[in-house]
Formats: sequence, structure tokens, C-alpha cells
Amino acid sequence: MAYLPNFPPIHFDFGAIQELGPELEKRGITKPLFLTDRGLVEHGVFQQVTSVLPTGQAWAVFDDIPENPTIDGVERALLVYKSEACDGVVAVGGGSVLDSGKALRVVAVQGGDVIDYLKHPEKIGVNVAPYITIPTTAGTGAEITFGGGIHPEKNGPAMGIRSPLVKPDLAICDPALTYTLPPRLTAATGMDAVTHCVEGYLSINENAPTEAIALDGIYRAVSYIDRAVADGSDKEARYNMAMAALEGGMAIYMGLGPIHSLSMAFGDSPLHHGTLVTVSMPTIMRFYDGRINSKLDAIAHAMGLNGGDGVGERIAKRTEEINDRLGLPSGVREMGYEKNDLDAMIDEAFNSHFNLAAPVRPTRDEYRQIVIDVLGN
Repeated sequence: MAYLPNFPPIHFDFGAIQELGPELEKRGITKPLFLTDRGLVEHGVFQQVTSVLPTGQAWAVFDDIPENPTIDGVERALLVYKSEACDGVVAVGGGSVLDSGKALRVVAVQGGDVIDYLKHPEKIGVNVAPYITIPTTAGTGAEITFGGGIHPEKNGPAMGIRSPLVKPDLAICDPALTYTLPPRLTAATGMDAVTHCVEGYLSINENAPTEAIALDGIYRAVSYIDRAVADGSDKEARYNMAMAALEGGMAIYMGLGPIHSLSMAFGDSPLHHGTLVTVSMPTIMRFYDGRINSKLDAIAHAMGLNGGDGVGERIAKRTEEINDRLGLPSGVREMGYEKNDLDAMIDEAFNSHFNLAAPVRPTRDEYRQIVIDVLGN
């Protein structure tokens, strides 16, 4: 049976940020708490957002969301939300900021401890704070998704917060806000979008419209990522990368797979998620080679490659070529991962919920070789 997801409303285009003031008024948000990080404040991106607010608009800010979202960050943001008597949340940033906002919108109204909602998402009720997302990276898709990852401990593995009730009420996607994104983050988040589109497309959940969206996202990202990395002010490239990221977020609704299961295997270290899944993709494409070639053919065509025998290998090689050209690592060891408990890594990958939508689920023995390959030298 086909599953047709309900995405939140989206404003997308250069200048879309101008819709923020009218949307706050429309939604009855009189004093939002802005969630962001210090880098965006230091580089003036956050000020680009607040500059469009109408004169007299009240607001507060918490600008200390860490690179990988933590319960501590959400709890400290909650203190500001309550002390400032806010009545809505606006998250401005990348995936860490946007995922933190999903947890904050729950505890801001329902109270309790964040960890309880991570362990028991069924406890999340319908009464949540209004929530608007404004992405400043192009890759995570978190601006529209109904889940996210929060780390109970700074350097510990993430836990998921998954519920339709944490899905943002509105996303405002303005590609101009990604102009200052550094080249390496442009590369890593852009390839993150590719993995979302690839795994969403390969999902066992049937959905022809979203599958078409996913293939378009792959095409856009692969076609424009080099230009976006080389020249951050390239308007056409930034537009297409932001659209690919949004399409990747739509593809996530179909479920992910082993590429993202591997992010759980190495999630006990503070590694950048986008880079982590990017280095994992070639190994999984080789694993799928000869097993699901009809769908791999479509992915290959979106990447400008031929289908047919060996298509998974061709996709893997093209991905490795792109990663190398963009200066991304080829393995997890190269990212600085030092832990050696192979069995623990295999357990995390094999038991991950991401496997549920995989077209072919690796066995534990297959995951052993996959983990070894992704670790690299």
C-alpha cells in the first residue's frame, strides 16, 4: 500500500525569510524564542533573520546549541523560554539546532524530562509549542521531518525523538542564508542530502511521488555541489543545493536504511553526521549491487551514469570520486574515530531501526564486513 506523507507548509525561495513576521502574526506567536548557535551569530546570519521582524516585535534568543544536539542544550534553552515567557520556537540553523527545537517544543508545554520523551515517544501529547524552522545549511532536511537525534551525553550515542507531533508547523527555506556556509560543511551537508534521497528512494515503502522527488534531489545535489563548494556565493548552486536538501527531507518520510544504521554504529563519538553517512554510502551501494539493480539503475541515471550490470559499483565509485574531489574523508578512521569494539559497532548497526525500511537488510555477518570496510585504514 502506498504511503503519502503530509509535509508541513514551506516557503522556499530567495527572500522567503520576509515571510517570518507575517507567519508569526498568523500563528499568534507574540514572543518567540529563537534557537541558534554562536557561529551563526558571529557570522551575522542570525541577524539576517531578525532584521526582517516588524518594529516592536518581542523575541528572546538562546544561541548555545552545540554541534551535536544534547539534552543539556535543550534544557538550558527551556530555562530561557520560560524565564522570557515565550510562546513559540523559531529554530535558525543546521540539523542540530532544528532537532533541538523539536524536543524543546514538547517540554516547553508538556514539562517533564527530555530523556523520557526520547525513551517513550508515545508520551508526547498533542499540546506542543508552535514551531517554525529556518535552515541555514543544505543537507539535513530536518526543517520538515518528524524526528531527530538528541545526545543524552555530549560524547555518547544519540537517541531519536520520533513523533508526528514534533514535526515543524512551518519551514522557511531561504537559500541566501547558506551563502556563508564553509566549503567543508557545504560538501558534507550536501552529500548528506544525497544519502537521504538515495535511501528514501530505495525504501520498501511505496510512494511514486516521493520517489520522483528523491531522484530529482540526487540529480540536483550531484550536479551543483562542486559549484556550491567552490563558490559559496553561486546563487544557482545554492538554490539547487537547498532544494536538494528539502527533497531529501521529504525522502526521509519513506524511511532510511543501512547507510544511516552505520551512523548509529559510530555514534558514540562526536563525529559530523553528514560526513559519517557520506563515507558509508559507497560500501552500501556495493552491498546492494546485483540485489536491487532496477532501482539502482534510476539512481545511476540521476547521477549521470549507466545502469545495468555493476551499477552499484559505478554508483559507489562516483560517490568516492565526489567525496575525494570535495576533500571529504574516505573512512571513519580518517575522521578520527579511535574506538575498537567491533562487536559493539556491529550490534548498533544491526539493531538500528533504520534497517526496517531497507530493501535488503544486512545480516549480522554482513554488517561485520560492512563495518570493517567503512572504518577504513
